[in-house]
Amino acid sequence: MPHPPNTLLRVSLTGPESTGKSTLAAQLAAHYGTSFAPEFAREYLALSGPHYTPEDLEEIARGQLAAEAEAATRARNGLFFCDSDLLVIKIWSEHSFGSCPEWILRTIDQQQYDLALLMGVDLPWEPDPLREHPHLRQHFYDLYRRELSERMSNFAEISGSGERRFAQARFLVDELLRTAAQYSAADSAPILEEPRMAYRPAHYTLSTPACQATFAAHGAELTSLRTTVNALEYIWPADPAVWARHAPVLFPLVGRLPDDAYSYEGRHYKLPQHGFARDQEFAVVRHTATELVFRLHHDETTRVVFPFAFELTITYTLRDTELTVRWDVRNPATDAPLLFSIGAHPAVRCPLLPDEKFEDYYFEFDHPVTLERHLLQGGLLTGQTAPVLTEERELPLSYNLFADDALVFKHYDFSGLTLRSHKSAHFVRFQFDGFPYLGLWTKGPGANFVCVEPWHGIASAAGKPGELSQKEGILTLEPGQTFTAAYTITVG
Repeated sequence: MPHPPNTLLRVSLTGPESTGKSTLAAQLAAHYGTSFAPEFAREYLALSGPHYTPEDLEEIARGQLAAEAEAATRARNGLFFCDSDLLVIKIWSEHSFGSCPEWILRTIDQQQYDLALLMGVDLPWEPDPLREHPHLRQHFYDLYRRELSERMSNFAEISGSGERRFAQARFLVDELLRTAAQYSAADSAPILEEPRMAYRPAHYTLSTPACQATFAAHGAELTSLRTTVNALEYIWPADPAVWARHAPVLFPLVGRLPDDAYSYEGRHYKLPQHGFARDQEFAVVRHTATELVFRLHHDETTRVVFPFAFELTITYTLRDTELTVRWDVRNPATDAPLLFSIGAHPAVRCPLLPDEKFEDYYFEFDHPVTLERHLLQGGLLTGQTAPVLTEERELPLSYNLFADDALVFKHYDFSGLTLRSHKSAHFVRFQFDGFPYLGLWTKGPGANFVCVEPWHGIASAAGKPGELSQKEGILTLEPGQTFTAAYTITVG
């Protein structure tokens, strides 16, 4: 369970040997100007030698707890970090001696970490007299992931180069701090007066034996989709220097309005490109190992820019390596319609492998297609079109293809496409039956991602702000009605 707001946040770095826990813990502590608890096992074994008994592991467990308690006294800025934790002792003890002392198991159940960072095994093994199992790291990694999946909802897997791990961890910790600050602001009563609800985790995970997906409560956004066999990440890591999003949900607007404005029943409103859902905190309705349900309701804040009652439910379901994204939009009003658009904007890493480049990739269609793009200027449709393909099954990728903004297609004759590489067998398959509009986009040279965006809605035509009910792609729900749409992402 996470701590209540206004208390010290604890972040654990856990995982197998030689995965960079100590390095990253020190980096994070320095970055956030706070303390970290070093791995006590290394200090203990450096003095006693590499051979150990069950009693030694209990001493190491006690030393680790003492190190955490001491680090907490030196913590600054509301958090501190733990290099290793008792979960390491549990897995270590069970592997070496077949069991773990009961008091350690009880302590693990009682411990409260606000975020656990599971370190991936894709770093090279660094030999060390105190390390034992260079060929079992993946085995241990799977044990850690299973334990964390069962014990806490707020954990994330960290992988890649040292620089990338540091960036991933900073993003996750920033999200944790932001979420804690929001809950603190929402409840300013003194913390000792009475117990309060713990704030929600910033991230949630779905797992199958073949795949793991991670999501943020902020925006109900998919933030990671990774295959188990090779720990390959398919989702763009939201590098803020390039494009700071992963897979935003576009609601209640897709695209841009002229002057970011519209009218409805004689009143004028301002609404930013792609709407506001991507920047809202969603409630978690249900979370199991393979299904996660988020929900967002209208409130007085949304009414200022969008004068409609709504209930948006987003359900993520993971089966094998296929992620299904389902939207249910309900009009809870009793006497007024709901006008809206909704769309997807997932960004896939491209290239996926370090020895590839963007131009090695292409989109493959299930049959030959003829495509004509609808041109944009300043995010608005110009009314002009340009040919893209004529009875072809492949669309080669290049940054020049996106020099004039996104490729926007209307009423195309296919319901899926696959991102493939000429240099590897990895792929990402999108299936989007029933979507009348589709966008393909990347930000420009050096942006190592491409977005596949099925939409129920589209950007406005250039001109003056208009009546929302007359906008192309706007959907209307009468009181009590529900709109449902879904698409899938399959990786391999």
